[in-house]
Amino acid sequence: MKWVTVEEYRWPQKYRKVKAENPYKFKIRGLDKRIWILSATRFIRAFGRGSSFIFVPLVFIVVYHMGFVVTGLFLGTATLIMAFIQYFSGILTDKIGRRSILVYSQIPAVLFYLLIFYSIAFPHYFLLLLLSWYGTIVINSIQYPAVQAAVADVTSVSDRLSGYTVMRIMANLGIAIGPLMGAYLAYHGLQYIFLVSAAVTVVEIIMLYYLFRESYVPAEHISLKKGDLGRAYRSDRFFILFIIVGIALGIFMRQRGSTFTVYTIVVEHLPYLYLGIVWALNGALVVALQFPFLRLMTRSGNPMMWRGIGTVFYAISFLILTSSPVFLILVAFMTVATVGEDMLSPTTQSIITTLAPENMRGSYIGVYNLYTSFGGFAGAIIGLYLLFVFQKVASAYWLYISLGTTIVAVSYVLLGRMFTRRISRVVISPVTSAK
Repeated sequence: MKWVTVEEYRWPQKYRKVKAENPYKFKIRGLDKRIWILSATRFIRAFGRGSSFIFVPLVFIVVYHMGFVVTGLFLGTATLIMAFIQYFSGILTDKIGRRSILVYSQIPAVLFYLLIFYSIAFPHYFLLLLLSWYGTIVINSIQYPAVQAAVADVTSVSDRLSGYTVMRIMANLGIAIGPLMGAYLAYHGLQYIFLVSAAVTVVEIIMLYYLFRESYVPAEHISLKKGDLGRAYRSDRFFILFIIVGIALGIFMRQRGSTFTVYTIVVEHLPYLYLGIVWALNGALVVALQFPFLRLMTRSGNPMMWRGIGTVFYAISFLILTSSPVFLILVAFMTVATVGEDMLSPTTQSIITTLAPENMRGSYIGVYNLYTSFGGFAGAIIGLYLLFVFQKVASAYWLYISLGTTIVAVSYVLLGRMFTRRISRVVISPVTSAK
């Protein structure tokens, strides 16, 4: 076997010239059927497990009477755990393939969700709750790089954004239904949300086992040597800057999640139903608007430009929350934020897997998530701490978040020209080992 250097497989002799501004095109028909299988499992997961992420902060605060800062610390720690697991899982999926991780990693999650159900139904076992919840974080993190890398495995560069968009739409179709069910279940007991999560996890495992065919066979690709991954991504200046801006983005995007949940239910004392409705609205709007936005983003502009515009919409949505938090304000917030999400979210994995060598896709996803998780960690703790400090004048809190998000938006736009140079050549004939 002939070993090759990092430079050889990152920059082989054969290239294809691509549209420098935007390498992606709109395509739905003709996508590999494994895209649709993964998308169907994302729908099932989001339908049954999406509510568990939304309502977890309330379990800590309402059921176990934890403080804002302590809750933020638990949530932030979960983000770091998730990132470190994703880093090593990304490397692992490039070594052993996707299918075994997709299927077998989820089996322990069923037990963890059942233990969470028990620890909420009988609220005397906080350590059991915390460890079981962290267990679900670990399990989900093991699977995530394999899911994202599998999409890249079965799509060309030009079709990649479309592939991720289809999967995202199906996941959000589940989110459009799941939070409403979660809000209904919450009135009867928060524990029932996690019982449903256990049930749908069983369905997901069965579907992946019987329907998903392996998308990546490591033996058919170049074997990585120790240090290859580090040399590859550290020499990519654009990828490093993309990570740095992603860390800042993570700080502010975290405020849309756990902080928004606590703000709505605990600070403003709004009903669970409001929270369920606005998250259901988020899922419905993604389903309705993502394809039109995909057409728009593949016809003109630069992915960095669209990421910048999307982040501006997030900034506007946070600004909306400076108004009195009546139901219509929450609806306006989520509507504007979802427009930003439609521009921002689909491009992330598309860009990462386009930059990555073919045999490092999972690893690059893990690297990006590892570093950007520090933004999510800081955002969870700082966000809930500042919300605690500013809870009497919450409008000031959301104003500061909006201003910070605007700075991130400008940073993405400034990266546009560098992205154009970096993406101007795309590998079509990866180096293979010679016998």
